[in-house]
Amino acid sequence: MGSGASKYRSASGPGHTKIQGKVLCDDIELHGLLDSWERAGSSFTRAMLQAENKETVPEYDMERDSWTATDTIVGETKLVLKNTEGGLLMLSLSTTGEFHWECSTSYRLSARKGKSSRHAREQTTQLKVVDSCMKAFEVSDLWRSIDEQKHWLYGTAEDCNLRCEDFAIKLFESLADRRCEGRRAMDPLKGTKQG
Repeated sequence: MGSGASKYRSASGPGHTKIQGKVLCDDIELHGLLDSWERAGSSFTRAMLQAENKETVPEYDMERDSWTATDTIVGETKLVLKNTEGGLLMLSLSTTGEFHWECSTSYRLSARKGKSSRHAREQTTQLKVVDSCMKAFEVSDLWRSIDEQKHWLYGTAEDCNLRCEDFAIKLFESLADRRCEGRRAMDPLKGTKQG
């Protein structure tokens, strides 16, 4: 198994994080891992988005007699990908702008606060699966999704396009080919017994 943490971080003043998506996509160790998986013919069977929470706000429209829900992903996030070899690849960008990836056999690990490293195992934020996709995809699909991140500026500074937490969300949405946040139609009776 392997792991990595990007040494590339930049701050734009006290309390503000800013990191270019291109820097995240240029992690040499991650490239090596994905290249070896691609050469071996390995692919992925599932994508899971982990976060601290997912808030869902239902709303009823009396004029249309219909329900909608607005979903919002809250807090730290992590993308978990299951490969055909039985391992998991986890990718995240912390709120401090630290890119972290790890290979593991279990996704039931916590997000790390502070500096990430191969040996640091501070686990202070418990994450849970808030969305998943059973769609199979190739390593080349993951490459495409990672490449799409290059033009974004992640962080808390005013000129950033996206929050750091959006990194895993954007990757998940690209691989699942659907949004996991925003407004959607809702069936309030779904999952209930009617009799």
